[in-house]
Amino acid sequence: MAISYERDDLAPLTSRLKLIPAHDGLFLLRNSLAIPRLLYLLRTAPCFKSIELQNYDILLQSSLSSLLNVDLSDDRWVQASLPVRWGGIGIRSAAQLASSAFLASAAGTKDLVNLLLPTHLQSEEDPEVDDALSQWMDLGGTEKPIIESIQSLWDDSVCKATYNNLLMSAKDSTSKARLLAAVSESSGAWLNALPMSSIGLKLDNNAIRIAVGLRLGSPLVRSHKCKCSAQVDDNGLHGLSCRQSAGRQLRHKLLNDIVQRALTSANIPAVLEPTGMFRGDGKRPDGMTLMHWARGRSLVWDATCPDTFAASHISQSSTEAGSAAAQAELKKQSKYDAIAQTHEFIPIAVETSGVWGEHGLNFVCDLGKRISNISGDQKATCYLKQRISMAIQHGNAIAILGTLPAGQSLELYSD
Repeated sequence: MAISYERDDLAPLTSRLKLIPAHDGLFLLRNSLAIPRLLYLLRTAPCFKSIELQNYDILLQSSLSSLLNVDLSDDRWVQASLPVRWGGIGIRSAAQLASSAFLASAAGTKDLVNLLLPTHLQSEEDPEVDDALSQWMDLGGTEKPIIESIQSLWDDSVCKATYNNLLMSAKDSTSKARLLAAVSESSGAWLNALPMSSIGLKLDNNAIRIAVGLRLGSPLVRSHKCKCSAQVDDNGLHGLSCRQSAGRQLRHKLLNDIVQRALTSANIPAVLEPTGMFRGDGKRPDGMTLMHWARGRSLVWDATCPDTFAASHISQSSTEAGSAAAQAELKKQSKYDAIAQTHEFIPIAVETSGVWGEHGLNFVCDLGKRISNISGDQKATCYLKQRISMAIQHGNAIAILGTLPAGQSLELYSD
């Protein structure tokens, strides 16, 4: 009964989210209105037995679909309801989380409960815990976690099984590449950012719709012909690699601007496209520091954003996340071999799906630590990753919008 009351209270709140920007609404739904309102009840009562949890999830699925204007089929909702680290959006499913929450709470309070019970009752097993454990195993749980009082450890086992089922049932290479990318380190950093436009961490309604749609594989546009004459499918992926799409240049510019500003925050001034420095083909690198970075050498960097779903990458992307970024980094190192003899050269590759190349990720982590040492902000690395991740999503949105005929709005093509 209590769950039905919570659902009735949630319904009008979620309907009002459409009155504010979609990114703000998504943040509130995830962090305040969805599972956070229900979590205490899930941990303290055997709610996992209630069919009302399914109705609660149906409301969340409908609310998320309405808020973001995305088509959430059941499979997409399953992915969306996973934590960000498992490739989801973080709007958790109450039915999936209930048994993990109850088991963790029961384990954490077991000693206290035993102090309250008579001695002859302390050794008896709680039948509710047995039922919760049975349901947890039905959801995909395998071995009990080492520390049974930590909810995330119980939950991870179920999420892993759910994610693996999604990956095994993926219908094509694009879906596999998308799912592999979604669980890669920092690919979902934009989802964990506070939606603050003053520091570039907020997406407009179309951009957040496209970002979520790309992550979940939702249709983004109606099939149409790009201005380059190529046919664009309803997933809109052609725009991410189309040479006539403005988003490609925007992603590149934003990425370099963020790196330059971050270096300045670390008290290492840098310039973009330094004059007098050229690689073998006559082109300049994206940036260079005016002070030594390591080994008494200045840092030279060159950034790129390869498309995870491009025809030239999809065969590898569908088997190994980050393969497009790794290949792009190798190409950059080859082109800058001469400059690397006298400078510290770093290739920065971030795929359109948000997957990082190894060298670029290590560089950003190093740069974030240097900023932390100066500012004292221990989350500097996290914020830097979020800004770059958000820039990639913003560029993706512009790239997909750029495939539409001149004068047409994206809504005209949306489902």
